[in-house]
Amino acid sequence: MIHSNATKYAIRAVSFLAAQPSGTCVQAREISRALDIPYPYLSKILQSLARKRFLSSSKGPGGGFRLIVPAEETTLYDLIEAVEGEIRDDQCMLGLDVCTSEAACPMHDFWTGFRDSFRTKMKSVSLQDVVESAELKKQHAAGL
Repeated sequence: MIHSNATKYAIRAVSFLAAQPSGTCVQAREISRALDIPYPYLSKILQSLARKRFLSSSKGPGGGFRLIVPAEETTLYDLIEAVEGEIRDDQCMLGLDVCTSEAACPMHDFWTGFRDSFRTKMKSVSLQDVVESAELKKQHAAGL
């Protein structure tokens, strides 16, 4: 599945928030600097996720963004859908307007299997899984 930069940035930013102590607010600028994501773009992504009730947003000193739903209850699929919209069964890999079993593009059978497998896998991976995997990789790189 090919994802937009917005989705990649959203996954990185929300995973960053998930790695913070529970209830911690982090300002968009801090996330932007830590992850090397352009601030204006990241700010729009975070605001969109706040409107979709993945994050809360508060202004002022001590404000910022924080997770609303616990990391173990949010899947990568939830996040991808929040940014890109529903992964529809009628989307063609080649971008054709009509791509069904009856009028299939050359990639239809491959794409259908891949899309279904991708959806299943992304529904099984939580943000907590991503945070734990990142932490294990850091420890391994540090030789711990």
